[in-house]
Amino acid sequence: MKKKALIVVFDMLAGHWDKSIVVPSTGLQPPNVMGYVKAGKLPAFRECIEQGVFVYSWNNGNCNTPYGQKYLASGTYKVKAEAMNGSFCQLTEGMDRKTILNACKEQYPAGKVASFGSDAWMQSGWWKAPDATYGFGGYFSDFLTTQYCFKWMTENPDWKMTLLYLAQYDLTGNCPVYKKDVFYTEDKHHSLLYLDKILWMIIELLKESGWWNETLLFIASDHGCHYGCETAVEEGRSRGIPEKSLSNYCSNHQPPYDCRQWDFKNNTVTNKKSNCCRRTTFMINGGALPQDLRKKSISYGEIIDFSPTIAKLMGINFSSDGTSLV
Repeated sequence: MKKKALIVVFDMLAGHWDKSIVVPSTGLQPPNVMGYVKAGKLPAFRECIEQGVFVYSWNNGNCNTPYGQKYLASGTYKVKAEAMNGSFCQLTEGMDRKTILNACKEQYPAGKVASFGSDAWMQSGWWKAPDATYGFGGYFSDFLTTQYCFKWMTENPDWKMTLLYLAQYDLTGNCPVYKKDVFYTEDKHHSLLYLDKILWMIIELLKESGWWNETLLFIASDHGCHYGCETAVEEGRSRGIPEKSLSNYCSNHQPPYDCRQWDFKNNTVTNKKSNCCRRTTFMINGGALPQDLRKKSISYGEIIDFSPTIAKLMGINFSSDGTSLV
């Protein structure tokens, strides 16, 4: 069977969380894929988990987006970086490692390889594709980015690998976990529910276009976020969030990434690790996924294992510091 690979990366999406943590405003775990699936909130993600592979994955490097891009695309934590414009970090080693997109093109030169995403996160070059790279304005609509991607795939049915990087979930840092009747980018809860709709559209496009049975769908994220930990509480207080609202406050993904859980009842930090930002998403689905890999849960993996796993399933020669998890 000729296989295709669609890679979907959701910025800042936590794939899992400590089961003991519950958000008072929702009665659910902090927004994360596995926790919300178990609560019956994410039907599209549930389909992927029930029919595919779910990895409890971690980012053990720098939990900042440009770094996460390299980890996902090249399978290594080894980077050098410098500040751009006082804030954005640009990796300076250049393309010192082969990316999974370039490796795919080398392995299958006749197949087209393209990428779509927010320009701010494409600048590092790690998702630059051999045949077509589309970088849209900062935090450009996930819906519209997806539509442009669909249009290109439909017009180029000989595509072999496509990368779809969706950045809008990254807007939900330093915001409420839950707020009633808000636009989906204004709180973490509704934004995650919206991502499920985006994923549903992606799955339906593959099925309606007749590509599902030959496609491997890889889903990932670059990092998570801070909630219910000492880092989130400190950030919330610095922003003037009232003490009574801190248990409904989600911070961003600023360091330190190795953080401890906060006890809101006693208003103190605990000795239990949270490490929220390191909890990444790593899933595999698609009609081309072998039957013996379906309904699998892998208890531990890392962000640098993502590309090697893609390479293994796609039959691509690829060297990295990570390892295939299948």
